Amino acid sequence: MITSKDIRNKRFEKGAFGYNLEEVDAFLSQLEAELDEMERERAEANNKIQILADRVREYMRDEEALKDALLMAQKQGKQVVREANEKAESIVNEAKEKAAEIEEETERQHQLEMEKNRQEIEAEHQYLIDAKRRVTEFKKSMFEMYKEHLTAISAMPDFEAEIQEKETAEEIAAVIASVTDSEETEQDRESEAEEVFF
Repeated sequence: MITSKDIRNKRFEKGAFGYNLEEVDAFLSQLEAELDEMERERAEANNKIQILADRVREYMRDEEALKDALLMAQKQGKQVVREANEKAESIVNEAKEKAAEIEEETERQHQLEMEKNRQEIEAEHQYLIDAKRRVTEFKKSMFEMYKEHLTAISAMPDFEAEIQEKETAEEIAAVIASVTDSEETEQDRESEAEEVFF
């Protein structure tokens, strides 16, 4: 390959009827300058190509690294999603179990409360029945007692008429004594009735 240096160092022998030496030198100088420019551009182009080649190789390395990183990220992403799904499923199951336990405990407490209320109602109902029975018995005993009192009162004689018929003081005293005895007997009966009542 001819270089600008070859052109610069090239010497032609002079002939009798040759080319104009000045024109040849001028043309060679121009040719040398263009070749220098071309070599310079080619060197720059080679440098750029080398730089680009280096960058391409770097990009290729980066691409491989990016591919590896992307694959790793995909694997890690899948793993994260899988672990998240497992965790979410575990949380949901735990929440369901907890809710079931709470519901079961609530139902048990409700049943216990209902049973307690039922027992209290039964106890109050039984107390009411007993109270009604005691009232009925008290009412019956009062009627019996009043019946006895009425019988005793009805059996008592009419002393006012007897007193008017008696003419002597002894007879009047005897009537008063019998009335007093009857009143004491009645008072004893009332005391017995009060003891039975209380």
